[in-house]
Formats: sequence, structure tokens, C-alpha cells
Amino acid sequence: MKKINSTLLLILMFLGGALIINFVMSGFSVSPGSLLWMKPGRFDGLISPYYYSILIILGINIILSVSLALLNGFTGLFTMGHAGFMAIGAYTSASVVTFLLPNAPFVIQLFCGSLAAGAFSALVGFFIGTSCLRLNGDYLGMVTLGFGEIIRIVLLNIDAVGGARGMTDIPVYMNLGSVFLLTIITILVIKRIRDGRLGRAMLAIKENEMAANMMGINPLSIKVRAFVISSFIAGVAGSFFAHSEGYLSTQTFTFTKSFEVIAMNVVGGLGSLSGAIVGAGILTVLPEGLRKLQDLTGIDIRMIIYALTMVLIMILRPQGLMGNKEWKWLSSK
Repeated sequence: MKKINSTLLLILMFLGGALIINFVMSGFSVSPGSLLWMKPGRFDGLISPYYYSILIILGINIILSVSLALLNGFTGLFTMGHAGFMAIGAYTSASVVTFLLPNAPFVIQLFCGSLAAGAFSALVGFFIGTSCLRLNGDYLGMVTLGFGEIIRIVLLNIDAVGGARGMTDIPVYMNLGSVFLLTIITILVIKRIRDGRLGRAMLAIKENEMAANMMGINPLSIKVRAFVISSFIAGVAGSFFAHSEGYLSTQTFTFTKSFEVIAMNVVGGLGSLSGAIVGAGILTVLPEGLRKLQDLTGIDIRMIIYALTMVLIMILRPQGLMGNKEWKWLSSK
């Protein structure tokens, strides 16, 4: 009961904070739209629009980080193509809303777009997984990196979705309230998977694949299922990104984005859902927080400090900030 109460309390705290920010920035409007799906204008009240956008990106990065934790952290698969699945989801959702359902109610547009984004990303993940997951370690990482770049280059050469110009005029249906609510739901879903039969099989494969196979676990089947679930969630995160920004460019989904998501897991601690959240928070907020330092010194040393912070964490805390530990509300006990 205590664990349930603490979980509900934290959910209400995060969601309440997001709704308060929306309430102030929308000119103290209490309509459902201003709280959950309409993006507020440039009202500088409780928080500036710039920091408001950073908080939305933070929520999306947390979704990406915890979805990758299913692979890197819980199953022990080193993959480097997560940005590709995010790109598939973003462009699929934007295309469904813009070309197939332009006159439908926004709830139908968002639901169908996000569902199509997750389904198409999962389908691509299934084909990649069944063909590549017999590889391990660096070999799997290089193959998934290649697939991620192939996906980006294909999108770059499709004029129907903007090509090199990018895709514009995407309906904006996500604000801070909806992003934080969906982020918390995603975390709880992945926690449920980790604590269930599939999650225990993933952890067994990570610890010793041969022993897991001898116990009756099919490693390839479990890996493919983990890959498909992770791809689905990354695709949905891409949909949220498309409908919060209103513009898409293939430059957003380069291999650098995949490395960022991997770094979030490593800094926070592989094998820890809490660590994936902490890593996403640090690596999203730190570069933007250091902009003030650039303004004071006149020198752009943000990325130097950013990189130095990561190096120091890896030297002083190689297992990540959280290691294998979990916050009480995310613990499996």
C-alpha cells in the first residue's frame, strides 16, 4: 500500500506541476485544452517559453531513455539506432495527421497518428531484430547504427515529407501537461514489463544467455520482443516530438541523437530504470543550463563542461549515478 501511495503521490506531483505551469502560461485559463493539449503562447509568467520547451524535450528524452533501457540495461543488447525509430514514428504520425486525417477531430488524429507511429516503428524493429539479433556486442551496435542512418537518408530523399527542407505545418497537440502525463504512463508500463515474466527473462539473458537457454528461455525470441517493444515506444516518442514542435528535420535524428540516448543510460546506470530517468534529466538540462555561463564569459565552453562532466562521472562512478539501485516507487520489491 505504501508503494502504491508513493507512486500516486509522485505522479500527482509531476502532473500537478506541469498543469500549474500550463495554467500560468496560458493566461490563467482553466480549460481542458489549455491544460492538456494546447501549447501556450509567449506569456512570460511562471516560466519563459524557452524553458517550457526544454521541459517538453526533457519528457520526450525520458521516454526515449527508459525505452532504450529495455535493451541496453535489462536485456544487455548494445544498440545504436534508436534515433532511427524515433524518426520513423515522428514522420509517420505527422503524415497520418497531415495527409490521411486532416479534418478529423484532434483526439482521433493524435491517437491514430501515435498508434501508427508506434506500429510502424515496431514493424521495422521486428525485421531488423529478426535479421540482426544473432549478433552481439559491438557488431550489433554497428549494424543498428547503419540501419538508423539508412532510415534517416531514406526520409531525407522523400519529397512528400519535405525532404531536406523538413516537414512543416504539423498540428501541435502536445503541451507540458500531456507530455508529462504520457511520460509517467510510459515509465509505469516499462516498470510493469521489467517486473513481469518477460522482464525476468530479459534479465536472465543479460546475466548469462547460455544458462537462460538451458532453463528453457528462447534468447532470440525474447530479444526480438524486447526490440519490438523498445522500437514501439521510441516511435511513440517521435510522434510526441512531432506534435509538440510542429516541424521535423532529418538533422534532428542523426546518429548523435542515438549516442545521446545511450549516454543517458550509461550516466544514470545501466540496469536501472531510475538511472535512465536521472541520466535523461542531467544530459537534457545541463547543456541548456550552461548557456548562462556562456553569456557571462563570452566563451562557448558549454560542451567542454558537458563532456568533462561525463568523463568525471565515468571515472568516479563507472557503474553510473544510480548503479543498479531504484527509487522506492520504481523498485520491484
